Amino acid sequence: MYYTNKEIFILSAVGCMDTERDGLESILAGNDEGAKGCCLSVDMTADGIAVLSSDGYCTATDGTQMNIVDYSYAELHQAAPQLIPAGQAIELARTCQAKIAITVHNQTLLPQLRMTLRHAGLLDDTIFVGLGLVEAARIAVANPDLHIMGELPALPDNIDALVGAAQTTGLFGLRAAPADLTPRLLRACRQAGLFTMSLQTNNEKSLAMLIQNGVNFIETARPDIAAMLLPEGEAQAHQIPLMRY
Repeated sequence: MYYTNKEIFILSAVGCMDTERDGLESILAGNDEGAKGCCLSVDMTADGIAVLSSDGYCTATDGTQMNIVDYSYAELHQAAPQLIPAGQAIELARTCQAKIAITVHNQTLLPQLRMTLRHAGLLDDTIFVGLGLVEAARIAVANPDLHIMGELPALPDNIDALVGAAQTTGLFGLRAAPADLTPRLLRACRQAGLFTMSLQTNNEKSLAMLIQNGVNFIETARPDIAAMLLPEGEAQAHQIPLMRY
């Protein structure tokens, strides 16, 4: 699926629409409310399995907090049956014809995720986020087939230098707080062929401004609000039927 940096995609945040964090219902709820993609947060078990986890922990049925990296997948699944393998979430995203933004807490998972995404036909529709500019550039150089975004800690004084460096190192784009995604930065990114993404916001005014300014990937826990704010043509394009099974 080809797309350009003139398009806008609403991405449902982890736990959107008051669903459980790191669960499949979050993906389904986002899709039902008009999102064109989802955000996933992935960590690695002690035996190297990629699972959904935003904070590095999962909660056992008895309420115990279990550190993902300290246990095998079998141990975690027995104690916390709700734990979701990343591959299962990716497959669900595929049925939703969705874009995916993945925060990877352990970079050794990248080869595993690459294989899973390629098998699902979603490698070109997935971006990797949560990385500082220097680390993102290093990973982008080493993995030119992955779409790596660099995180902006703040809006720099020299936007042209920043955008030039991102373009030279092969970054897919830049991710920043909504207030830092200024028209000047967005224009420079668009001209350089870079994509842009916002950190999560649920504020209606912020969402409207991000859409108006043409931010490519907009993360929100309220995709219903964001979808209503899209121009009519864009909104209709976001209505993708989902095959439930």
